[in-house]
Amino acid sequence: MSLKIYWDRVTEKHSIKLMNYLNERISGLTETYDMVGDMKITNLSLGSKPPKFEIVQISDPDALILGSKSPNGIELRAKISYDGDAFIEIQAEFKVNLPTPNFISFPVNVKVSNPIFSGIATVIYDTDKVCFCFLPENGDSPDDFTPLKDVKFETQLGDSAQQVLVDLDKLQNFIVDLIKTYLKKYLVFPNKMTIPLNEFNN
Repeated sequence: MSLKIYWDRVTEKHSIKLMNYLNERISGLTETYDMVGDMKITNLSLGSKPPKFEIVQISDPDALILGSKSPNGIELRAKISYDGDAFIEIQAEFKVNLPTPNFISFPVNVKVSNPIFSGIATVIYDTDKVCFCFLPENGDSPDDFTPLKDVKFETQLGDSAQQVLVDLDKLQNFIVDLIKTYLKKYLVFPNKMTIPLNEFNN
C-alpha cells in the first residue's frame, strides 16, 4: 500500500529546524579528516517533490530497535525512495598541512543537490518519542549498506573574488564519505534517530 504525502505542508521552518539539528551533530564528524576545518550547513531545502513510501509492515514496536518493549507504541516499515530537488549548502575550510599544520587554508562552498536514495525504513511512534532508521537490505551489514545511491555536486574552492577552482574530485569524495558516515552513524540500524514528541510542538 502506498502513502500519499502532503509535501506542500513542509515549510521553511521545518528546513531551518532540520539544518540546526544537523549542525549540532556534524562538527564531530570532521575531526578524523585533518584537511577539513570548521564546517557548517548554511542553507537547506527539503525540495518540492515528496519521497515515495510503500508500506511493508505495521506491527508492535521491535524492542531491539526501540531499545525497550512498548505496549502503547506502533511500528511502520516501508520501502522509501527519493529522487527529487532537495539540497544542502555547506561552508567549510580546506586545509593544506604541509610543510606545517594549517600552512594554507581555503574557504570551500559545496552545494549537494538532487539526492537519490532508497531502502527499507522503520518509524516507531511511542508514547513520548518517534524513532527512525534504515534497515540493511539483502543480508548487508551496517558497514556495507547506505541508502544514498547518487547525488549532484557544485563545488567552489577559494574566494569568489579571486581565483576559483571548481569540481574538485578529492573534496567531493570527502563530502560523499562524510554523508555516508553520517547516515551510518545516525540513521542505519543498529543506530537510529530519536526525536522527542515535544520537539514537534515547538
